[in-house]
Amino acid sequence: MMAPTHMAFSALCGYLAHVDPGTGIPLLIGGSLLPDLDHRQSFLGRIFFFLSWPLHKYFGHRGVIHGLPLWGLVALLGFFYRPLGLIGAGALSHIILDCVNVSGVKLFAPFSERIAVIFKRDWRVSTGSKNELIIMICLIVLTYGGTRLSAVGGITAMVGHLTGSPKIMLEEYQRKGLTKCTVKGKLRWKNGRIEQGEWLIIGTEGTTGLALQGEGRIIHLPADGHFLSARLQQGESQWEAVTVRGWTRTENSVYFLAGKRWKQAVAGDVVWGQILGEKIRLATAI
Repeated sequence: MMAPTHMAFSALCGYLAHVDPGTGIPLLIGGSLLPDLDHRQSFLGRIFFFLSWPLHKYFGHRGVIHGLPLWGLVALLGFFYRPLGLIGAGALSHIILDCVNVSGVKLFAPFSERIAVIFKRDWRVSTGSKNELIIMICLIVLTYGGTRLSAVGGITAMVGHLTGSPKIMLEEYQRKGLTKCTVKGKLRWKNGRIEQGEWLIIGTEGTTGLALQGEGRIIHLPADGHFLSARLQQGESQWEAVTVRGWTRTENSVYFLAGKRWKQAVAGDVVWGQILGEKIRLATAI
């Protein structure tokens, strides 16, 4: 397969696996090009010819440098140094894709000369052929879709947004850290009344509880009601958070976790424990 095909495939795998697009995806893409260092006319082979020529001479193309043992070991080193794991994973994506090639790959070289392929010969693809061009275009389109999918939080978040699942919404919120979020949905109150609206999320309470900012008070779920449908809306700003030992007074409006429930405090109130706010200003501890 050609370099653009390998790059698109590794990027797609990265986006579907929620790899960080800023640093992780480039490492995957770079790793996906490394096995072709044993080919003198490859993208990297022409740049690093001083490596490509001896590698091709002693190991040939799609042999040891395309082997699972080599890149599997590099991927395992990712447990100790994550960038190596991403590079190894990118190289493994290259090997998998080359198994679709007509000539296949010596997957277990140098321990075995057996050729590994995927699909029967009529279904396999020749490098640079029209079929590879079609595959490359499909991968690029899917990769673009993967970037959009990653932007909304991945497949789970997309399913949650489409279905309005309160459980998925809560799981997604718990992964957002200190990012300000709102929830838009349909809330059934304890008295049976159903309200459609949008609320600011203050934080979680316990494993499944949620605190929301209502009109002049904090809504505690599930004590005050439960969502029939809920879709998470991620904001662009983040909360400030501090933890206070003992008691102190706040100089502005904040939220604080008192025991198992979030409470709201205004300037002059005593607060303690975990404190959340836009710009937290605290007086001397008392």
